Amino acid sequence: MGDYSTYHLSKKLLREIEEALKNLDFGSVELYVQNGEVVQITRRHIKKTNNLTKG
Repeated sequence: MGDYSTYHLSKKLLREIEEALKNLDFGSVELYVQNGEVVQITRRHIKKTNNLTKG
């Protein structure tokens, strides 16, 4: 299995997941798996807005 196998989590894959999670206050990290290999890591960052006006 390669560096992105789901059967043996390599240090390289764990570093990439860690990097995707860094400084992520709101959002998600999605792992796409095909045939036992992680083929895509998607990082979604959500920017919350402050609604200061009322009414």
